[in-house]
Amino acid sequence: MSDQRARAPGFLGRFLGSWELALGEIAIVSVGVLIALWADQAIQARQDAAREVSYLERLQTDIRADIRALRFSSSQARNRLAITKQVDAWLHDMDARPDPDTLVMSVHFAGVTFSPTISKFTIEELKSTGDLRLLSNQALKRHMADYYNQIGLQIDQWTTWGDEGVTETYFRELAFIIDPELRLRAGTFDPMLMRRFMSASPEETLSSFAEVRRGAPEIAATRADADRILSRMRTRPNFEGYLRDSMYWAHLSAQLLDGLVLAAEELDAIIAEELEALGR
Repeated sequence: MSDQRARAPGFLGRFLGSWELALGEIAIVSVGVLIALWADQAIQARQDAAREVSYLERLQTDIRADIRALRFSSSQARNRLAITKQVDAWLHDMDARPDPDTLVMSVHFAGVTFSPTISKFTIEELKSTGDLRLLSNQALKRHMADYYNQIGLQIDQWTTWGDEGVTETYFRELAFIIDPELRLRAGTFDPMLMRRFMSASPEETLSSFAEVRRGAPEIAATRADADRILSRMRTRPNFEGYLRDSMYWAHLSAQLLDGLVLAAEELDAIIAEELEALGR
């Protein structure tokens, strides 16, 4: 029997010959496996931490772009409100004799909206890949969910329910108010200026549509054009109502966008605090 144990090869032979030695080898192998697992977990943890920081930095970039876009659209909503009030004043003042080109541009822009472009690429990637798990701050995740839910409800649905419908009906009415050639001139802009106008970049964004208008062709409306437009405005049964709707929605849009700016600024501050806590 002892001869058979002596002849047993490898680990089995050593175990049969000395169980203390075999247990020692098992312990060494187990420790090695545990060290390898720990090293893999440590590497994965560092990679996850780096990805978390990268996602937060990208989210911060998105949110700051949103803030610029929201502020810009809010400013344009206020411009539109002022324009609709001016057109409404001309509508009811029978002695009004506005500059013909100004009248054409104002009546045209009373129905123009500038909805903000919201940056959703990073949040969509986080959701589609399951990488939301990498964000360890639960309060931050709740604020993110609240912000993007507001965007969905108050931008997407608001635009569908309100501004788009008002704009559609208002511009349909303009077909009876302004002659086609004047409308074409009022809606034509230099492409490069329009690109700057629609950009959310702070160094490219224009302060108002007035700067863009300087790149538009001359309207060349006459006094007779202005008198005809005013007469049509006053005799069209639905024009005043559509104009008032446009005024109302411009006011509500400005208030809505201001609220979203506050929500975006709050989320930006929370992301900045989290990045600072993570050492970035």
